[in-house]
Amino acid sequence: MSQSNQTSKLAVLHKKPHNPEFDKFVTSVMSQERAKFAFDMKNGFRSPAAKGETPQRTAKNLLRAAQNHILSHELEKAKTALRQAIALDENNSALHSLLGEVFMKDDSRLADALSCMMRAIKLEPKNSAHFAMIGTLLMRMKKFEEAIGFFEIAVSYDPNNYIALSRMMHLKAHRLQWDHFGKIPSYLKRLDTPGVVSDPFAFLSLCDDGAYQRRRSEAVIKAKFGKPATARGLYWPRNQGQKIRIGYFSNDFHDHATMHLMFGLLEAHDREKFDIYMYDYGSAVQDREHHRARKNAGRFQDVRHMTTTQLVDLARGDQIDIAVDLKGFTEGGRLDIFNARVAPVQVAYLGYPGTTGLKSMDYMVADKATIPAHLRKLYSEHILYMPHCYQPNDDHRKIADIQYSRAQFNLPETGFVFSSFNSPYKVTPREYDLWMALLKEVPDSVLWFYTGTNDIEQRLKAEAEKRGVDGARIIPTGRLKPELHLARLRLADLFLDTFNVNAHTTASDALWAGLPVVTKMGEQFAARVAGSILQAAGLPDLVTQSEKKYFEVALRIAQEPDYLADIRNRIAAARENAPLFDTAGYTRDFERLLEHAFEHYLNGNAPKSMAISA
Repeated sequence: MSQSNQTSKLAVLHKKPHNPEFDKFVTSVMSQERAKFAFDMKNGFRSPAAKGETPQRTAKNLLRAAQNHILSHELEKAKTALRQAIALDENNSALHSLLGEVFMKDDSRLADALSCMMRAIKLEPKNSAHFAMIGTLLMRMKKFEEAIGFFEIAVSYDPNNYIALSRMMHLKAHRLQWDHFGKIPSYLKRLDTPGVVSDPFAFLSLCDDGAYQRRRSEAVIKAKFGKPATARGLYWPRNQGQKIRIGYFSNDFHDHATMHLMFGLLEAHDREKFDIYMYDYGSAVQDREHHRARKNAGRFQDVRHMTTTQLVDLARGDQIDIAVDLKGFTEGGRLDIFNARVAPVQVAYLGYPGTTGLKSMDYMVADKATIPAHLRKLYSEHILYMPHCYQPNDDHRKIADIQYSRAQFNLPETGFVFSSFNSPYKVTPREYDLWMALLKEVPDSVLWFYTGTNDIEQRLKAEAEKRGVDGARIIPTGRLKPELHLARLRLADLFLDTFNVNAHTTASDALWAGLPVVTKMGEQFAARVAGSILQAAGLPDLVTQSEKKYFEVALRIAQEPDYLADIRNRIAAARENAPLFDTAGYTRDFERLLEHAFEHYLNGNAPKSMAISA
């Protein structure tokens, strides 16, 4: 990338920005430094060098201390250490950058984060890491186009900045920027070397390779935590017949896909056998769903501001028997607490469709479709096999009592409506090639494409034109409230799944609304979820093993009205009879599985994979 292009990207910070948040940022940069200095002096944050050390040496030690504080979520201590270090070595760009990273963990301090990062770039204008940090900040704000630009600069300065490279690839996928798609195999090869740390989540949509995903997860865990807690010897005195205490850990106790799936399970838990604890370390909003979650907890713990040690001590003090992680490597996850071990039995569940690579994570919940025996080696956890589908569903989910018309969503009144309601980052040229081929085969058909909050309509249409399809046949649609989204799904005829990362909640949503889904089974967990869902719904004929078969099944559904009608009838019956939507039955199975795992522990046994019969 030329210097002029790099300068134009950086100019976003200095000229009138495209979004109002930057106005606040730039104002902050210009006005807050003196106030910060006065505050630091008043509170003793600016301290002299330690005896016998140069100021730079003391600052370096404080930097290391701050890094350790961050890993333990001791963010206030990290800020104090970094401010002290900056007072001693104010021209050390790494200190400013790391302080910005700490501020970035708090949505109310993003202006301070940018101030620090700009200072770092001013001190080292060709340091790749600093541009990557600004890219990460913009990514947090969902300013994907701007973020991509800064990651590109970061990679141009340092092709081995693997965090920037992985995030750049992931964000380009969000924006359907497929210009780099042919380079992905070489990128992945570069990233697949010992010691390389990158974002595991970013790779799920870029390749279907379970062994690769495990190596990436284990590399991050090793870099962050080193050796996990080895002691499984946590033991709480138990009385005869005492309830098992389950602790759910997440920051998604609000209007989130995980909660939409879990509400039925949480409400159906057998309170005679189980005490339910929830540990909320950062729900974004306290909405209707948040209060519903609170209502279903025997004890709801707000732990947003707790350090690793404090949170571990709290959960151990609560004598949690089974700790359930609902996040993994998704945004804001706290694998640090599971590395330190909060309960005798620790289980990865639902939130992250892959292995954590964490040795102290005893189990992962799956089923025989998502993790068949021959693929078990791809997971560091032992597997708890559900008898049907690993995914819970709420059989009381509401669909808005509204009859949408196709015209309300710019859909044609007649003609077949293919749809893609997966997040755009899951879509690759492989799928789009097949979808355009389907449009060519089915006259008057359209593709109804979910864009979320992305402005990618023109790119969608341009990619269709490249493949010989009129761009007007691509109909974009955005985000709606869950009950309204379920209602609009009834307008479509077929949901076309993606390959490396299938539809998960979106597949269950489609079936709940009566919309058929066709999928292709892959290798990694994320690529096998929709197959599991469809089998549990009694629709195995919609689960294919190759792109050729996927195309053939989708084309048959579009061309044979009787076959489509038969599928819709079976979906309607599935709502009443299939295991996928039997919330009470699922909950009993899930509870039995957890009971077996806990009894196995109480009997003095090491974790092992186990299953229960239906």
